[in-house]
Amino acid sequence: MPTDFLSGLFEQALVLVKENIALVEPLVFFLGFAESTMFLSLLVPSSVLFLGIGGIHSAAGGDFLSVVAAASAGALLGDVGSFALGRYFKDDIKQWWPLNKHPEWYAGARIYVDRWGGPGIIFSKFFGFLRPFAPALAGAGGMKWSVFLIASPISCALWAATFLAPGYGISLLFF
Repeated sequence: MPTDFLSGLFEQALVLVKENIALVEPLVFFLGFAESTMFLSLLVPSSVLFLGIGGIHSAAGGDFLSVVAAASAGALLGDVGSFALGRYFKDDIKQWWPLNKHPEWYAGARIYVDRWGGPGIIFSKFFGFLRPFAPALAGAGGMKWSVFLIASPISCALWAATFLAPGYGISLLFF
């Protein structure tokens, strides 16, 4: 009985996605933006959602590269906005929630960004608490725009592909 229920639920979701497949790209754009935007990322678990979206989108016949591009573009927009906030507000951001409640997050992320620079921006996408804060702290720390604008698109594309690909892979095996 539970497998019948889950199968029926999956079939309903698949029909919904097939009928509204054009909305998947805007959805992952928004989720990528939310996941990469300081503060907003704490409210939207985009990385987890990407795993499921990848599977259902693939089963519905969706294109992997277009969804990765949309998610990457959203994440890049979030990164650039967070970096710009950091550049503008500098050390004042450590007074903002949740950094004011967790000063160790600010200190740890600042040390990480200062130590690793551009490669740190790339790898920060794969560490949940660093993902939205690293761009802001890189901006606050005075990282050059040119360094950031090379590293961030790479990190966004790698992150989006990494979290969407497992769902696509599993879907290809079973559907």
